[in-house]
Amino acid sequence: MKMNFCPRCGRQLEVRLFGERERPQCLVGEGGCGFVDFGHYSLGVGGVVVTTGEDGISRALLIQRGEEPNRGGWTIPGGFVEFDEIADVAVVREVKEETGLECQVVGLMGFRNRADPHDNNSYAVFLLEVIGGVLVADPTDEIAQAGFFSLEEMRTMPRLAPLSFELAAAGIEKRVRLFKPVTVQGVNGRPPFTLFM
Repeated sequence: MKMNFCPRCGRQLEVRLFGERERPQCLVGEGGCGFVDFGHYSLGVGGVVVTTGEDGISRALLIQRGEEPNRGGWTIPGGFVEFDEIADVAVVREVKEETGLECQVVGLMGFRNRADPHDNNSYAVFLLEVIGGVLVADPTDEIAQAGFFSLEEMRTMPRLAPLSFELAAAGIEKRVRLFKPVTVQGVNGRPPFTLFM
């Protein structure tokens, strides 16, 4: 979706060449502030949580959506990263909000990027382990139900998102190569950050 007006000063944007591409800009030479619209981006996160029961069977955590989009569909838990948080913090927050389980990040499992007509969307998937909390039993507006499911159960689930199935199955079958978190000190007064490598 193309912007028509500058979000900083309100002037009408003009499409001009910038960085070898035509982009909407608030032209400084015409009294504008210099804002350049580089497009619209979002970052989503998903958490794969696998447990092994006393029966020796491994199961992955899935949620059934209680609202649109995809109401009634099954996915791994997750959501969007807020503007003031980092992805590995967001996935822990989202999983707790949706399932009641407190988790910690084990590593980065996968990354998907898709350029849709109105939004360039990225999705980072983390392998998590449960460190506390209790699985939510009652439905909420956002989540119809949550639970742990075996690979056999997942194969027969109606409306299980294919991406979620692939990720959950990889977690259950332990066929993942994780990027592990390493804390790196920031420079010039900036805080430390997590690098997955």
